[in-house]
Amino acid sequence: MHKRFFRTLSVAACGVSLLSAVPALASEPSKAAQGKEETVIRPATFISGEWSSMGMEAVEIAANRAAGPASRLIVHLPPSLQKSGQPVFSLARKEGNLWEAQDNKVTLTFKLVSDNFGVLSMTGDKPGHHFELPMSRY
Repeated sequence: MHKRFFRTLSVAACGVSLLSAVPALASEPSKAAQGKEETVIRPATFISGEWSSMGMEAVEIAANRAAGPASRLIVHLPPSLQKSGQPVFSLARKEGNLWEAQDNKVTLTFKLVSDNFGVLSMTGDKPGHHFELPMSRY
C-alpha cells in the first residue's frame, strides 16, 4: 500500500513540475505582433450617452436596439451645432468605429478613437464648410 501511494505521489509531483515548466518553454511573441494593436470594434450601445467638448453643450448620442448592419447611432445636436438646421442625425456604421450620415447638404461622422474619446465631424456641401470637434464622455 505504501509503495503504491509513493508511486502515485511521485507521478503527481512529476506532472506538476512539468506543467509549471510549460510557460517557460513558450516562445516569445514576435515583434511584429507586439507592434500591431488590435482595434476593438464597439457596438452602438457602447457609444450611447452624453459627449461634450471644452465646456460646450453636450451632444446626446443614443443607439437603437438593432445589431449588425441595421444598428444606428441617433445623434442629437445642441442648438450651437445645428449649422444645417437639422437637430437629429441617424448614423450608420461605415467601417470599424466610424459612423456616418449623409444628407443632401451635410455629412456628419463620428469616430470612436478610444473608449472615452471620439471626434464628431461635419462637412457641408460648399468648400470650406467643415468642422471637427474632439469630444469626451460627459
